[in-house]
Amino acid sequence: MNIYLQSSEFNWNYNTTPQTTSCLGMFNQECAYASGKGLGGSSIINSLMYVRGNKEDYDSWCRQGNPGWSFKDVLPFFIKSENCQIHGDEGYHGEGGNLNVEYHEPDSPQLEAFIEANLELGRKVVDYNGKEQLGVAKTQMNTIHGRRDSTGNAFLKPASNRPNLEILTHSLATKILINSKTKAAYGIIFSHKGQLLIAKAEKEVIVSAGSIGSPQLLMLSGIGPRDHLSHLDIPVVKSLPVGNNFQDHAAYYALHFVTNYTEPTTSLQQNVKEYLNGYGPLAISDSRQGLGFFQTKLAKIPGVPDIELVMVPSNSTTDFMQRAHHYSDVTYNTIWRKVNASNTFTLLVILLHPSSRGELRLKSSSPYDYPLINPRFLSDSNDEDIATMYEGIKLALEIVNTNAFRKLNASLMHAPLPACQDHEYLSREYWYCQLRQLTFHVFHPVGTCKMGPDPTKGAVVNHELKVHGIKNLRVADASIIPEATSGHTNAPCIMIGEKVSDMIKNGN
Repeated sequence: MNIYLQSSEFNWNYNTTPQTTSCLGMFNQECAYASGKGLGGSSIINSLMYVRGNKEDYDSWCRQGNPGWSFKDVLPFFIKSENCQIHGDEGYHGEGGNLNVEYHEPDSPQLEAFIEANLELGRKVVDYNGKEQLGVAKTQMNTIHGRRDSTGNAFLKPASNRPNLEILTHSLATKILINSKTKAAYGIIFSHKGQLLIAKAEKEVIVSAGSIGSPQLLMLSGIGPRDHLSHLDIPVVKSLPVGNNFQDHAAYYALHFVTNYTEPTTSLQQNVKEYLNGYGPLAISDSRQGLGFFQTKLAKIPGVPDIELVMVPSNSTTDFMQRAHHYSDVTYNTIWRKVNASNTFTLLVILLHPSSRGELRLKSSSPYDYPLINPRFLSDSNDEDIATMYEGIKLALEIVNTNAFRKLNASLMHAPLPACQDHEYLSREYWYCQLRQLTFHVFHPVGTCKMGPDPTKGAVVNHELKVHGIKNLRVADASIIPEATSGHTNAPCIMIGEKVSDMIKNGN
């Protein structure tokens, strides 16, 4: 269902700038960038996958000069927010928290084959949010009986009637007010239904607009790269590397497999009945029922995956896939139109630790102009990223070439793009071409207000998420993440919110 939400008013509908190393099969070589627009942010349109990442991710943050962010430090905050309905590893999950975690039911034959195939290849079924991450599993979902449990629903709704909380929707923060002499934030300017208003802060201003919105707001307020702000005639309050270090999980969505399996025909009445009872095809965001975390031969750290594969049993893409992902007509007609007419499943190949870095910059000094998003996927000088994704594709093909998938008569859909037809089919050169054309992302931008001790090394906020050189101003969202985690970003964002709220309470 989330593919339809990405075509709705609840999406900011950003696009990247034209790319040269990826997104070549998209309109104008621009990838779409969905971002949630509403209470709960991107959790109102995402795939609802609850993935914390790897222990080493957070230990690395700590080693980079961010005390209090090691895995043992952040685990209690993951547990605190969770209302876990699965039987996970003991000591790693919580009950009674605001955010529900459950499995989708029933399992599809494709998911069962995915699990069985990996067992056949010697891998394990794991609780990837538990003791170890390498292996395969059913997806842990942020749903309640099959219905979306966004952070707005889980955290804001229960608190919405508190006398000390005022929620103002249909509003856009346009500038942070900062005293030029004391360098202290004291409020914001925001637009509300056509009016510009001011909100004063008694203690702190906390920016939580995401990896795109937060750096945009900081730069509009005079906090950012000096040369860039000066070029736009924005008075520089503090020169910091805001908008640098842009990272996302690059992904290949076009690994489709044809099967002999036909979905049972069900009536609308039956589908609605199943949905109301919390299961069935309508009770999951986009059928991402299973996933696995793997190490390719290029992996660098023991126990830390470099590739994620996501099992998508459904082929119900329709033309919303083209609209949501910005595929060109040639790309859509060559691949996804075939998918719509076939019984297929997809294995998404996701690069977990990209070497490539992009940037975000302002288009103008107007808060109403969307920023310039330049992710530069697959642009690293050593081609490590594309090589790792190629290894991920080979891994996926190996999984499907097992007895488990032979029962479904699974075979790779033949759909080479015109730009890649001169290469030998399935050769390394062919896959590199397909990857350049079709590499997208999974809407996990991070790093644009990087956490760290030293602004000269790229940091924007310190370990307490306070903006370097500015008093009474914090950033608390995915933008502070120094390096992409080994998984999806919704769970880490919730942990960051839990942790910073504790910091603020203890500080006050």
